Amino acid sequence: MTKPSSNNLLSAIDVITLLFCGWVLAYMSIGINRVYDAWQHMPTYMGIAISVLILAWCQQQTWVINNGKLLKAISFLRGIYPVLLFGYFFTSGYAFNRVIFPNWLDPWFMQIDKSIFGYYPSMLWGTKYNHWLLQELFHFAYFCYYPMIAGLPIYLYFKQPKAFKEIIFNLTFVFYLCYTIYSVLPVIGGRFIPEAMEITQTYRAGLFTHIMVFIYRSSGHLGGAFPSSHIAITLVLTVAALRFVRRMGYVFAVIAFFLSIATVYCHYHWAIDAIMGIITGVGAYYLANNVRYKLSQIGFQ
Repeated sequence: MTKPSSNNLLSAIDVITLLFCGWVLAYMSIGINRVYDAWQHMPTYMGIAISVLILAWCQQQTWVINNGKLLKAISFLRGIYPVLLFGYFFTSGYAFNRVIFPNWLDPWFMQIDKSIFGYYPSMLWGTKYNHWLLQELFHFAYFCYYPMIAGLPIYLYFKQPKAFKEIIFNLTFVFYLCYTIYSVLPVIGGRFIPEAMEITQTYRAGLFTHIMVFIYRSSGHLGGAFPSSHIAITLVLTVAALRFVRRMGYVFAVIAFFLSIATVYCHYHWAIDAIMGIITGVGAYYLANNVRYKLSQIGFQ
C-alpha cells in the first residue's frame, strides 16, 4: 500500500488532542450538575481546541511559509504544545472526575490491596521502613519523573527528530488515556488515608523528600491515581530511551524500578495503581505506535 501524501491541516497529535477535548466537553455537558467551575473549564477546553485548529491553519498559509523563522516557531509549537497542556489537563480533571461516581472509589481499591497483600502497602512500607536514606532514595526516584519527561524529548528534538515526533505522540496518547480513565474513576490513592495525607505534607528527611512535600503541599488536586500515570509515563520514556538512546535507557530502567516502588512507598498510590501503571505504560506505548501508524496512513503525520 502506498503511503498517501499529507495534505491534511491536522497532525496526528492534533487529532488525538481534539478528540480528547471533545470527549471532555461532551462529558462535562452531560454531567454539568456534578462539574465544579464548569463555566471556567468548558470555555478553556473549547479555546484549546480552537487554538489547535488556528495553529494548524497558520502553518499552511503563504505568509507563514515565506517567513522561515515564523514557520520554524509555529512548527516547534505544534510539535511540543501537548507538553504545555499536560499540567492543566491533569489538575482540571478534579472538576469533573465525579460525574459518574459522586464519591471517591478508594475504599474499593483499598480492599483490592488488602486481598492481595493482607495489609495496605501504601501505608506500611513508608512507615515501617522509614530510615531517612530510604526516604531520600524513593523520593528522589519519584522526583526524577519531572526531569525525565523534559530531558528525553529535548534531547531527541536536537539529535533524532523522527524519534522526537514518536515520543511526543506516545506521551500525549498515554497521558490522554490516563486522563480519560481518571475522569471516570475518581481515586485519590494512598493519601485517602488521613495519616498518609499528613505524612506527604510534613517536611522531613532530606532534600528530595522536602521537594516532594513542597509539591504536594502546593497542589490541592485530588484524584487521578488509577492507573499511576507517573509509572506509565516513566515506562513510556524508558522504552523510548532503550530504543533510541540505549545508555540513557539503562539509567531510566533503574529509575523506573525504584519509582514504581516509590509511588506506593511514598503514600501516593495504592499498589494496584502501580501494577496497572506498569501494564498501561508498556501496553499503551505500543498501542500508541499502532494508532500513529494508522493515522499516518490516512494522511495525519
